[in-house]
Amino acid sequence: MGALVCGHAPIDLASGAPQPADARLAVADCGSFSAAALQLGRQQSSVSHAVRVAERALGTQLFRRHAGGATLTPEGEQVLVHARQAAHALDAMALSAGTGLRGTLRIVSCRSILRHVVTPALPDFLARHPQVQVTLQDTSGEHDEIEAIVSQGKAHLGLGRLPMCADLISVPLLADEYLIISSAQQLPIRTWAELNAARYLLCDEDCAPVIAAHIGRYSHVPQPHLRLRDVGVVLGMVAQGLGYTVLSRLVVTPLAPGLRLQSLPEPLWRTVGIVTTPVCHQHPLVQAFQGGGAQSGRARQPGRCPATEPAHL
Repeated sequence: MGALVCGHAPIDLASGAPQPADARLAVADCGSFSAAALQLGRQQSSVSHAVRVAERALGTQLFRRHAGGATLTPEGEQVLVHARQAAHALDAMALSAGTGLRGTLRIVSCRSILRHVVTPALPDFLARHPQVQVTLQDTSGEHDEIEAIVSQGKAHLGLGRLPMCADLISVPLLADEYLIISSAQQLPIRTWAELNAARYLLCDEDCAPVIAAHIGRYSHVPQPHLRLRDVGVVLGMVAQGLGYTVLSRLVVTPLAPGLRLQSLPEPLWRTVGIVTTPVCHQHPLVQAFQGGGAQSGRARQPGRCPATEPAHL
């Protein structure tokens, strides 16, 4: 069976050995020349030399060297975006010319989508492609960070809230409703007036502006009594009757005891989909995941919009 791992090193798809030519990517990922050398199994001097050769050829400094390691310059950030896409294209060429899938598929998403969409899809995907590894990166938000990581080529694909930037290719998977979560011991919130009168505990993630904009179309946007980033803490406070919050169904599934779910007075849905760059969209590993793995994960979703209810933001 294939493997599920955290983190990654540049991989030679034929042998599994690190590629010295990927020194720039390794330094960017690891944040230092010494850590990159350790990851690549090379001497630090050879990694430094490879980066200096690249900087001379490009006529620009890619990294700022300092006591704590190395960080990309603005020019280096731009170069590395193209370098990652070139590496993905070379991987795709090698896989297309070979027999069977191998290598590393890198996926980024928020925790709720990883838990309910990606995780159910992995056993079958890895069983069908035993020489493939999958690395997962979780984000705190459902949009901005995912969009940036995929655009920069740091992941083959992301799963998050659509739409994303026009430079990415998006494939919708499912719709997930944003719901009022309140204490089961308190009266239901049925109107916009009741929503504004109750204590609003805001989960301060990148879905918050989407929710606020939707409410603002129909009512006053409630002022949060508290802003917290930890969903677990917010739900615990809600269960204690200290207020309500608004989150998507996938985030709160399975529902903890003492909580109640309700639609907003005017329902709001998020469209969850796969996003890739044009280069990675054609990558054999991405095609395999989209064609089998993601669809099998989608089939198990508790948060899909009924056929009669259009998905919208």
